Amino acid sequence: MLQCIRYFFGLPPNTTVTIHAKCKVQKSGYECLAHYMTNHDGSVDLSQDKSIGGFYNGVEAMGFIWAMRPSLEKKVRSCFNVLKYWYTVFSFFCDVHYKSDLSQPTLAYPHLSIYCHMPNPVRIEIKQKGLRGTLFIPSGKGPFPGVITMVGGVAGTLEFKAALFASNGIAAFALAFFGIEGLQENLFALDMAYFERAVNFMLSHEDVNAPNGIGVVGSCKGAQIAYSMADCLSGIRCVVSSNGAPFALHNDHYHREKVWPCVSFKPYIFNDASLYSSAGGYIMRSLPDLPKDDNDPELGRSLFNFHKRLHVSYLVLTSLDDNNIPSEYFANLVERLLKFAGHPSYKIMRYPGAGHLLDPPYSAFCRVANFALINTITDFGGSTLQHSRAQEHSWNKILSFLHFHLNSASICLSNM
Repeated sequence: MLQCIRYFFGLPPNTTVTIHAKCKVQKSGYECLAHYMTNHDGSVDLSQDKSIGGFYNGVEAMGFIWAMRPSLEKKVRSCFNVLKYWYTVFSFFCDVHYKSDLSQPTLAYPHLSIYCHMPNPVRIEIKQKGLRGTLFIPSGKGPFPGVITMVGGVAGTLEFKAALFASNGIAAFALAFFGIEGLQENLFALDMAYFERAVNFMLSHEDVNAPNGIGVVGSCKGAQIAYSMADCLSGIRCVVSSNGAPFALHNDHYHREKVWPCVSFKPYIFNDASLYSSAGGYIMRSLPDLPKDDNDPELGRSLFNFHKRLHVSYLVLTSLDDNNIPSEYFANLVERLLKFAGHPSYKIMRYPGAGHLLDPPYSAFCRVANFALINTITDFGGSTLQHSRAQEHSWNKILSFLHFHLNSASICLSNM
């Protein structure tokens, strides 16, 4: 999936040097510092040599990316480009200095590039049948297994997961569901008819092979929608849920005559200074008024009956240090429901030390960010190393899960 130059040469031999990696993605700058002892030939090989200090320690070939932190610099010399043929390129500029003194003359100034490969893909902006989003079709001879990807409370859509799925042989539709032209402006209520059109669009697409249905991959609000889709829509074969509620939360869902009223939440939380973390953001996981127990009438009205759809397989990813929502509570509830229903095909993955935003591997760790939907600086939780490990492990699990279930001829399979 990722290719990167990670070898430095021409440095003073047997000398402590500091690699200072810097990157800018859209308007945000990130940087990483790592100290290495050069080899006898004046080289540093990140895939073999140990970092002896800085933002990470030990042999970490991609550490200079996943250990990045928000930069304090106003300007960062780097770029983010999407080139023709839709190769996504992240460009990193690295200063190499004696020891840890960044004021010393630069010893080397290599330019590193990471390529998220999708050779000759088809990228299609979708603006038809009321749908909005971007469809990625893999290169090569199709048709291919298909998925719909959805993010959380972000207006429009983010394409990176869909693009990476396509680079791994899966046709992926990055679906927007609010906040852009042609869609509702807010998330006060969600009509599942919109998502039904998206499923039917994928099922009927000539480049999608889905005799038993498609997959749905959702994060946060997108995961909540995925559970709802599994409950009330046909054509769903499997679901990947990442840190999302299995019931209507923050907004109602409805499908024809059926309504799932949302579980209430406490907006006054933003006046509680005790919930402002040392990381510099609000810890919002206590925002929902969670049901007292599984027999709570409010939960019964809001709960999606996804667990009764025995032909749908589930992979549930849970960050145990999620400060944004009570992900562990959600995962435990999902597991109880699936066990009670005697569901034959599910897996719950729990990740200690991981924060809310489980992205593909080697993404820079994002602990605090402005949650534009509610105009609040949010602490998403997690620790850098454990979060990085969780992203790498979960991504491999996601790809294996999707290929296994979407390429299988059988309707339902036992637990993975």
